[in-house]
Amino acid sequence: MINLIIADDHNVFVEGIESLLSRNDDLKVVGRCYTVEAVKDCLLQFPADIILLDISFPRVEDGLLLYDYILHQHQSLKVIFLTMHDELSIVKRVMRKGGQGYLLKNTSKAELVQAIQAVYDGKKYINAFIRKLMETHDKKARKSAFIPIDEIRLSPREKEVLFLISEGYTTQQMATKLFVTLKAIEFHRSSLLVKFDVPNTALLIKTALEMNYL
Repeated sequence: MINLIIADDHNVFVEGIESLLSRNDDLKVVGRCYTVEAVKDCLLQFPADIILLDISFPRVEDGLLLYDYILHQHQSLKVIFLTMHDELSIVKRVMRKGGQGYLLKNTSKAELVQAIQAVYDGKKYINAFIRKLMETHDKKARKSAFIPIDEIRLSPREKEVLFLISEGYTTQQMATKLFVTLKAIEFHRSSLLVKFDVPNTALLIKTALEMNYL
């Protein structure tokens, strides 16, 4: 029996995954968590073999900090990321740290079960779509010395936010200019920090300039 914890800030998604997995006699969901603190409590109360972990909690950096906590405090627990983020910079970052699995939320039940079994057996498992992205990226990198090894792919909105940050706009000013909420701006800022692997906006601007993103 493989004991699982599902951690995601979307209740409906967690319940849906639990419903899917409950049909497999070899899998047992021992905990459902919707917040960072709930995950920490759950890990103390319910011994598990694997945690299915989203990266956004609700911000990307929250999930990564939680991952660091798990690595240090629950070293025997295996982590499979189950997320919507398909950015190679994020995938490589978490897998380098020791992540055992990486799946997108649109994965099939069959692949999810396959990944759980593989990770439980001590193997690593990366979603087929992500593997293909990595292979394509590696081929391009070999063909051109001008393509950075960890090329960062930004959405149009992230590019706008990055430019406005470099221009000195405040969060409120960016939200007003782009006609979005403050929460949306914070989400994009957080995503940029993760993708560029920097701790603050000063280094974000410096790194973006060095990599010709500004």
